[in-house]
Amino acid sequence: MNCVLLQRTFFLFAAIVCLHAGNTNAQDSGELTAEVLQADLKIEVELTGVFVADDKDEIAIEPSKYRGDLIVTKILDEGIEVKKGDVLMEFEPNKLDEALEEAENEVTDANVELQKANAELESAKIDSKSKLKQLQTELEFLNTEVKAAAEKQALEVAEKEKAIADSESSLADSEVDFQQLKELYEERDRPTATEDILVSREEKKIANQKLAIEKQKREFQFFLDFEKDKTKKEKELEVAKKTSEIEKETINLEAAVAEKQSVVDKAQRKLDTANKKVEGLKADREQLRVISPRDGVLFYKTTGEDENMAFMFGGGEQDELEVGGRVKTHSILLTVATMENLSVKMQVKEDDIQHMKTDLPITVRPDAFPSLSLEGKLTKVDQIASRTDLFSNLRRFTVRGKCSDEEGNLKSGMNCQIVVHADQVPDAIQVPIVAVMEEGGKYFCNVKENRKTVKREVQIGLSNSENVQITEGLKAGETVYLIDPNDG
Repeated sequence: MNCVLLQRTFFLFAAIVCLHAGNTNAQDSGELTAEVLQADLKIEVELTGVFVADDKDEIAIEPSKYRGDLIVTKILDEGIEVKKGDVLMEFEPNKLDEALEEAENEVTDANVELQKANAELESAKIDSKSKLKQLQTELEFLNTEVKAAAEKQALEVAEKEKAIADSESSLADSEVDFQQLKELYEERDRPTATEDILVSREEKKIANQKLAIEKQKREFQFFLDFEKDKTKKEKELEVAKKTSEIEKETINLEAAVAEKQSVVDKAQRKLDTANKKVEGLKADREQLRVISPRDGVLFYKTTGEDENMAFMFGGGEQDELEVGGRVKTHSILLTVATMENLSVKMQVKEDDIQHMKTDLPITVRPDAFPSLSLEGKLTKVDQIASRTDLFSNLRRFTVRGKCSDEEGNLKSGMNCQIVVHADQVPDAIQVPIVAVMEEGGKYFCNVKENRKTVKREVQIGLSNSENVQITEGLKAGETVYLIDPNDG
């Protein structure tokens, strides 16, 4: 704040002001001087503010599903007193009804789609179950054939073993008979030719039997080695193929059922979304009739304190709050406020925020009642600054205060002038601001000593709009020049 107040570009204006101050002297020579005073230095910040209602309800139409503007069919006059439950505003329902009808048609279509998807799912389940049952039956049949083949092989083995055993038994019998016959013929001295023929025939028969047995054994061994398990293995191979087919078909059928289930789930989600849209639009339709939430005074949009800023950041578009006008959703349209509890809202520059603290005393003068002076205090100081507009880096802080209103004449949105009594330095050595010069980061005053001018370094403290505190370098009663007498 001091740097701004001490800029020498304003020295001429301040000097002229100081001509009317009690500690300023104008000499016949044209010198402009002031006496160094010792008195209380009051630090006050003058601000412009607006009265705002603390007890209020801001009303916005915030549909969950409807998108688009709304046309006003009824609206009460701004500034009138309303009661809780009064109808403040109504809107044309045609567009929303059209959207609701379309949403209900979407529900019907989604229901049909879901039913179709469920039917296809059930059909896929039945087909899958039937196909798997058929394949399982075929597998069971093949397993039965495997068992049958195994039993048949066992029978064939037994039959072949029995045939060999029978042949060997028959051979043994033939060998016994042949031995008896030989013994009988050997008891005779000279066997006859017929006997020799019979012996030779029996020997040949036995030899043929042995050859036949050897052949049977070779054929049996061949059967054991190559033919015994052939049929069974062929059936087991068919079983393995059928088992693999069942596994593959099971995966395919499960995938087909899962795909149908996915279609059902998608159709269900679509139906749920459509139903939510219908319910949302029905709830949105209830908002077309705006009811007052409290007793109070009706304002269009906000209560007036932020209209300029809201207009600027809103892109310059204003809702038409009149019958037949179009308004946008999700923005404040109306405010119902009670005037019994008002605050003062101010914007403070960065240079002055250092002086703002809660509970500081303030004096408030409403523009509408210039002679009215109200006493109060600061109640809130924002810690985060905002820009004044989109094209400036100037920052401001929002500050709020409270003051008494015994007459009850104040209204939300009224402008006012506020003086914040920020601080006070008792018995401060002080001079007019224009008497202090800055050079190279140091401060100086031109002091009049015995008709001479002495440039003296000083240390400064707090300041207000007129005077600055001198903590070192001057004494009360000394005279300082407001304009450097060596200039010009």
